Amino acid sequence: MTGLWLAAGALLLVALLFVIPPLLRAPVTKTVAPADLARRLYADQLVQLEKDFQANVLSPQDRAQAIDDLQRQALEESSLAGSQAARSDRPWMGWGVAGVLSLALPAAALALYLQVGNPIAMATQALAAQQAGSHENAGTEMESMVSRLAMRLRAQPDDVEGWIVLARSYEFLQRYDDAVVAYQKAMALAPNQPQLLADYADALGSARDGDLTGPAQAAIDAALAIDADHPKALALAGMAAFKRGDFAAAGRHWNRVLELLPADSDAAVKIAGDLARLGAQPDATPRAHATAQPIAKRVSGTVSIAAGLLEKISPQDTVFVMARAPSTGRMPVAVLRLQVKDLPAKFVLDDSLAMSPDLPISRFDVLTVEVRVTRSGQAAPQAGDLTGTVAQVTLGRDDVVLLADKMIP
Repeated sequence: MTGLWLAAGALLLVALLFVIPPLLRAPVTKTVAPADLARRLYADQLVQLEKDFQANVLSPQDRAQAIDDLQRQALEESSLAGSQAARSDRPWMGWGVAGVLSLALPAAALALYLQVGNPIAMATQALAAQQAGSHENAGTEMESMVSRLAMRLRAQPDDVEGWIVLARSYEFLQRYDDAVVAYQKAMALAPNQPQLLADYADALGSARDGDLTGPAQAAIDAALAIDADHPKALALAGMAAFKRGDFAAAGRHWNRVLELLPADSDAAVKIAGDLARLGAQPDATPRAHATAQPIAKRVSGTVSIAAGLLEKISPQDTVFVMARAPSTGRMPVAVLRLQVKDLPAKFVLDDSLAMSPDLPISRFDVLTVEVRVTRSGQAAPQAGDLTGTVAQVTLGRDDVVLLADKMIP
């Protein structure tokens, strides 16, 4: 991303080099100055008067009157020409225009980027890439993109997805106090979301050196009151109980988490480690082995675009197939990315496409499946995107017919 900004700056500098120097140079002209032209005309007319007088065309009185008239006219034109020359001799104007362009052009470009750009998508991609360790200068890159996202959110404070991305980015940068504030902004826009409440409690605990009492405990309790089986809230509740010495409650919470998570998941391994700290053995049977014939932990079907809307899109447009759960609000729990040229196509949404390891699709019994076709390729909905939804899809269903048949105004 730093390379992108350097390239943009270089292109802007090149553009200014073409525009500014001509403005700073004094104008060069080969035309005759107005004062010189007036003097030449006066001399020519005097010669003509003398010829007319010699030819007896003019009387001495007429000749004298004509000379007086020419002198008066010459004086008037000389004064006017001097005034015009003074007005045209304004070298400061070139410098002024150059200065305005040098300052206003970059400022306008930045304002336009902040207005129509998508720092949320960039910050999200950077966060995922850096968590995977694919950037050498992770800290610098992330700080730059997070700053741009924060600037945009000051201008657009109602963007709940932006606040969530900003909060998680702050957590990655270990700026936990800032993450707490960002989560508070998100919760004000999307109240009663257990995932946000659990994330907020986690950020509070990190900002307070692991202390999960007070507001953090209240957020954990609120999340569990909405969704008693929320894995992250249960895990935090277990940790809070462990810290206050209530080992029995900690064991209950952590064993319940093991019932909800796949046995081989990273989260389940961590919870088993926490239980080992209690000197207890997991007494729950992992969900992956609960039944001999488990329900398929996925949702699948076909996705296509309504025939009447095909002319509105191009083959390279991005297609998002998403699953949402009632307890997570607008945040998808699984996302599959395709292109229009791939459609119609079969799709499968499972735990491998989960947005968070704490929220695998397998833990939700009922989902809403949505398709969105976007030319921008951005995660946030845009005017002109095509969309379609199928609600009340039960986990394990494999015959979902998903059709993009509406346009976002």
